This record gives sequence, C-alpha cells and structure tokens, in this order.
Amino acid sequence: MFCYQDNQYFSPAEVCSREKFHELLDSADVKWKIETLRSARLPGAIEKWGSNSEFQKFCLKEAAKKKTGEAFQALTDEEKLCRWANNLKESLPCLIFGGREFDEKQLKKDNTKVMRRRLLASIHLSGLFMFDADHIDNPREVYERTQVEGFPWVVVFAHNTSSGKGLRIVSKARPEIGNIADNQIELARALGVKADASCIDASRISYVPRREDVYFLDEDELFNYYGEEFVQKYEEEYRQGHTEPTDKTHSFDDFNSKEERSQGVETPTSNTSDLPHQTSDIILTYHGIEYKEICEAWQTAQGGAPATGDRHRTMLQLALDLRYICDNQPEMVDRVLRMCGFVQDVIRERGDKEVTDIAHTACERKLYKDIPKRMQGVLESVGIHASKPDGAAKSVGAVEVPYEQFAERLEPLLCAPYAEACKGVSRHNWLGAVMASGAMYCTLMTRCWYKHFNGARQRMNPQVLIIGDPASGKSFAKDLDDQIMCAMRAQDEEVRAQETRYKQEQKKRGTSSKAQKQDALVEPEGMIRYLPTKTSNNIFFRRLKRAKEMVDGEVLPMHLYMFDSELDSSISAQSGGAWIGKHDLELKAFHNELSGVDYANGDSINDILPVYWNSVTTGTQISLYKKFTMRNINDGLCSRVAIFQMEVARYQMVKKKMVDWQANEALKQWGFRFEQLHGELPLERLTDHVYELCELSAQEAEAADDHVLDYLRKRAVFYATWLTVPRIIGRQYEQFKKTGQLEINDDDLKFSTLIYDAVIYFQDHFFGQMLQDSWDNAAREYVPRRKNSKNADAYRDLPETFCINDVMAVLDIENEAARKQCQRWQKHGFVERMKQGKYKKLIKEIMI
Repeated sequence: MFCYQDNQYFSPAEVCSREKFHELLDSADVKWKIETLRSARLPGAIEKWGSNSEFQKFCLKEAAKKKTGEAFQALTDEEKLCRWANNLKESLPCLIFGGREFDEKQLKKDNTKVMRRRLLASIHLSGLFMFDADHIDNPREVYERTQVEGFPWVVVFAHNTSSGKGLRIVSKARPEIGNIADNQIELARALGVKADASCIDASRISYVPRREDVYFLDEDELFNYYGEEFVQKYEEEYRQGHTEPTDKTHSFDDFNSKEERSQGVETPTSNTSDLPHQTSDIILTYHGIEYKEICEAWQTAQGGAPATGDRHRTMLQLALDLRYICDNQPEMVDRVLRMCGFVQDVIRERGDKEVTDIAHTACERKLYKDIPKRMQGVLESVGIHASKPDGAAKSVGAVEVPYEQFAERLEPLLCAPYAEACKGVSRHNWLGAVMASGAMYCTLMTRCWYKHFNGARQRMNPQVLIIGDPASGKSFAKDLDDQIMCAMRAQDEEVRAQETRYKQEQKKRGTSSKAQKQDALVEPEGMIRYLPTKTSNNIFFRRLKRAKEMVDGEVLPMHLYMFDSELDSSISAQSGGAWIGKHDLELKAFHNELSGVDYANGDSINDILPVYWNSVTTGTQISLYKKFTMRNINDGLCSRVAIFQMEVARYQMVKKKMVDWQANEALKQWGFRFEQLHGELPLERLTDHVYELCELSAQEAEAADDHVLDYLRKRAVFYATWLTVPRIIGRQYEQFKKTGQLEINDDDLKFSTLIYDAVIYFQDHFFGQMLQDSWDNAAREYVPRRKNSKNADAYRDLPETFCINDVMAVLDIENEAARKQCQRWQKHGFVERMKQGKYKKLIKEIMI
C-alpha cells in the first residue's frame, strides 16, 4: 500500500488504489507532459517550441508576476523554455511509495478543516523504499542487474524517469541493513551507480511515469506488501525527522566520489570555480566581517537553530535577507547559506538541491531599496553599520511597469462593453480604461448584488484612481464619464431643475412681501446621485438619505457617484470647505459601513446611514502623495482603491485621433442598459475562483514573509469580482434579464485573474514601500514594556502541583499571606484547588 497526490503542492496524500494507479499510468495528460518536457530539453528545442501556445501562455504568466516577472524577462528564450519544462515536470501527479498513509492535520489557514498532508512527522511507513539514479544513459541495463539470480533486494516496480535519463526502483527495505538511507547506499553499491541522496526522506515523491516507461511491475507486491519488521523498527524515528543513515560507515558523498573516481566520470563538482558552495581557501567577507559570523548572528537573533520542520522556511527567510549583502546573486547566496550548521544538516539528510533552489527563489523575489530592518540589526550586532545609499532605488515613477505584459494578457479577453471603452486609448493604457469604465458600469448596476465567498450579500463599491503626468492622456476617463454616466445624469436632471426653482422661489420670497403670503414652499424630495466634488457634508448626507428605491420588494440604498478630473481639487478642499470629513466616508464606502451626523442646527440630517458612494478620479503622482502620506497610509484606503499609472511618454506628441461616434453611442447605450438591471447576480464560480487566488497569494506571502502582499490581497478579490461582472453581463445581457442566470466561462476567470494581479501590482507599486517602512518604524518605536512581576516569577518556579509551604518558600512570606496569594490565583483562574492546602496549575505562566 502506498499514497499519491494529484498535485504535490496542494493535494492531500491519499491511499492509491489499483484503479487510480493504472489511470495515472495511462493518462494522456501525463504522457503529453513527459514527452513535451523531454523534447523541450533537447538542443535547439526553442525553434520547435518557441511558438507553442502553451509555452507562450507560461511566459506571459511568469513575466506578469509582481515579484519574479522582471527576472524572468531577463532570461534567454532557451532558459525560459527550460523553466517551462521544469514547470511541466512539477505539475505531474506524484506517488509516495515510502508511506502507506498519512495522519490528518489541521490546515494552517482554517483550523476547522483537516487534510492528510505529506509530512514526515505524520507518515506511516509501508516498508517499501524508492531508489533514484539520475543522469545515466542506460537505465534499462542498470535495472536488468536487479534481475540476476540471488540479487538481495526484491524489486516490485521499476521505470525510466520523466527526464528519460534516470532509473527509479521501488524495492522492499531490508531491516537488517538499516533504514532507507542505508538500503539506498548498499543498493547503489550493488548496481554500481550514483544514488540520489534526497530520496532518504520516506515522504519523498516520485513523479508518475508513462506506461511505456515501465520496466517492471509486480502489482500484487506493490499494493499488498507491508514490511512490519522495518516499520516497527524505524517508523517512530522517521516521524521524529531522523532520516540519516544508521550505519556510521555509510555516506552518500564518500560513496559517490569513489564511484566517480573509479569510473573516471568528470562531474560539475570537479570545477570549484563554477560552483559557489565548493570549499575554497578564500574566506568570504562583507565589510571586513566573515559571512559565517553574520549567519551565526542572524541565527542567534531568530532564537537559535530552527527545529526540524522549520528548517526550510528558515532557510528561505535567511536567503531573502542575505541577497541584500550578496549582490542578489543566487550563487553567492547559495555558498553563504552552506556556512550554517542547520543547512549542513539538511544537506546531509536531503541533499543540496533544496539549498540551491532556495537561493535562486530568493533572488527572484522583488528587491526593496533598503536592507531589511531585521538584517540591519544583525549587521549592527557584528559591527557593520550599513548606511542607506542615496539613490539606491528608483523612484516610483522611474520603475518600469510591465505595460506590454498586461496588454498581451488583456487583448484576447477584450469584448463588450470594455472593447468600446478602450477605443481611442493607447494599448498600454487599456487597463486604465477598463478600471475606470468598470467602476462606472458597476455604479449603474447599483440595484444588483451577489453572494461573496464569505456568504454575505455584497454590493459593488469600486473607487478608481488614474494617475499620470499632466497632459498624459488621462482625459480618456472624462470622455468615458461623459458617455457612460449620461444615464445617471439624465435621471438627476429633473430633480436638479426642481431644486433650482425651489432656491429661486426662496430668494424671491426673501425680497417680496407679496410672495411671502403664498403657501409654504415644499422642498423637492427627489433622488440625485451624480455629485460634484465640491459637495458639502450636509448635502452629501441628504443625497445619501434620499437615494433609496424599492427593488424586488425591499427598499435598497442607491450608490452616489463622483467624478473628478483633478485629484488636487479634493486635496485642497481637505483643508477646509466641501471635503472636510469625507476621507472617513471614502473608507466606509468600500464595505458600506455606517456613518452619520448629529448636529444642533436645523438643516442637519441627524441620522445614521450606510455609505454607498463610488468614484473615479484622475490626478498626478504629486497629488497622489499628498493624499496618501506616512501619517495615514495605514488607515486602509490604499488597499480600498484600484489604481492605475498612465504610461510615461516624454518628448512625444499626443497622437491625433478622430472621435469614434459609434463607440461613444455604444458606451452611452451600455450605461442605460446597465441602469435597468436588478436582482441577485449568480457568481458562485467567479467567487470560488477569486477565493483560490487569494489563498494562493497567502501561501506566496507566507513563503516570502511578505506582509505587504498579505495585506493587499484581501481586498483585491473584490475588484477581481466587480470589474469582471460587466464583461459577463455584456455577453449575455438579454438572457440575464429574462432568466436571471449567468454563465461564467474560462475567459471570465482569466480576466478576473488579470484584474486581481493588476490591482495588487499597482497598489504595491505606489504604496508597498510606504507600508513596509511604516510597519518597520512602528515595530522599532512602539515596543511594549516588559513587566517584571515577582508573583509571575514565583508562579513560574512552582511545580505543577504545589502546596502552601511551596508558595511560602518561593515568595518568602508567612503562611497567611501565602494562603491569600493562592486564593487570588484561584479567583483569576490560574490554579484550581485539589484539596485543603494543595493546588494545581491551570496555565504555565501568568501575566500579572
């Protein structure tokens, strides 16, 4: 009995049945991936695969990644093809022959759910072990050596590996030899080949082969064998993380080097100048301090060597810090990592590939302008005072935005009503047109709602900022507003006319005694939703209170809307006049939270209302940083806005263009059509998709210790949903009006993913470093005082069960005082009374 995973990263480790095993061997998807990755690794393969659609999709996806996209674009086409081949390999289903099953473990993200995760600490051994030999030209010939009479191991499964140049053997472990590592070393000696040391982990995966790559299969033994003696002897050792050989004379390094010397094989390790981890007489230093000393100081600052199970994450965190003092060179980071004792332990247990992979992964991550505060503290502790170099990082405006990557992803997905919105807008600014028009479309669909993945009824509340230099073409947003929001302005027109007549009549009555004798004026109660920037708070709340409508049998608040072509207008108004107090409303509008006023004057609304208010604003980068400062960056608004930066086109003339009357009319018509929609939007597939996006970002943030990504991902899911809705309805408008049903296709999900990536990218682009700096400053400046309590120290020193005499001894007090102290602890719930004068601790430590 053994286990399998459909995906090594996300799937549970389940017991593999015979039916599932044969299904995997015969899978057309497995066969295509293996044949493709082998072909892609051949010399000159780029000529064959360079135009392949799957390869091109992979390149677009990798290049658009916020943290690693820039590094990926710098690779050659051949290197990108190699990355694709590796990606195909890693997406193959996996078999775990060393484990017959795994214990259920709580999920980190949701402790109410459990999953059988592939963890060494939860493994139950099968008695089988996997032997892997790589880079051999004759794998079948090596396998046939196991078929000679008297061969000491019983082979149950053997096949060629996915590379085409490797042999994988699954055999019964011999407990008299030792554990898996001992068996692998002895088996390698018997076959005369080099063993893969990383396979000593009993939970190690084996990628599923093609049926035609199988050399031997003893199905009954593979599925029914249980090595009871081996399991009893070694299972607990493996669950505690002990995978090293039990025989001290066994060593993978010694054996492999002897084999290579005896066979005259020239290996990459023979060239010490090419690999950074080879032993060298040159001692590496940073500002005169050995890297080894820096690593030791870093480890000390983290509380010492990591425990088994934490070593991979700790290695990644260390590599992410080291890259700042290693010129962001993976080879250098790799070499320095190997100076740590716990890393050497990992290499002895699992081989060195993991270390090299971590070094490369770390150097592909986004590099911030300054050395992280954590690493600065370590450097200072060893006597290095790293200054912040002037101009070490580019300004936000100078950072190259991957406009073309976004445009390439967006182009095949453009359709009504977004295609019309992008007419007359330059290709690299299409995404800005989508965001601006999407916010307008969502506002017009104010009578619609959907169920979010948290089960709550959700309205669409976008706030969009288009940022660019003066005269950079931001006016497309005003053009969109002129056409799309015509429907809302038309509804407001009659009520605004009534208000104008009312004010004129009020003025007339103030100057005419004859007019004052007429019947009292009745203030118009109609709904006005399109508001100018200079709207007083009193008028704003009045509009908010009156913006209600009966929809499907219930009174539903309608969204107010503002468009401003100059962000500076609202910034300047913050110091007085119309905008005072509206920053709070901007925050609350995203989640339709309650706000209100209670003033003494007669015109005050004096009510508490949910805020429904969407907006589209354009402005410059200077005005943006007036609105978002270090003082308010943590109030949450930066993660509530979808922001787009216009492409900088210096020293160029604005392109001539003709007014596209047909596109304008289409935009206007879409505005009126969206205004007519009402009811629930069935978006379950879309909300499930954005949930998965958010979950993947959480995993990425955890692996990279990226608090900014973890912060921004949580609200980006809303924009990924909202801005996709107009695309879905635009395709099936009449169907939705008749049936209330919507079909969500794969392109809708791709569009949603693009919006999610773009929203996070630009929020991080503008605010990421500000957020990180503010958190670092807070962590440094606001440190809680460590309280020293005599009672707490005494409680800690007491045994689990204690008596009055124990308390008298540790506190040096009299009997009566000790009894009162025990009574106080009992009242607080720190201890429970077992019998007269005897108590038991309920918690380990007390805080007071």
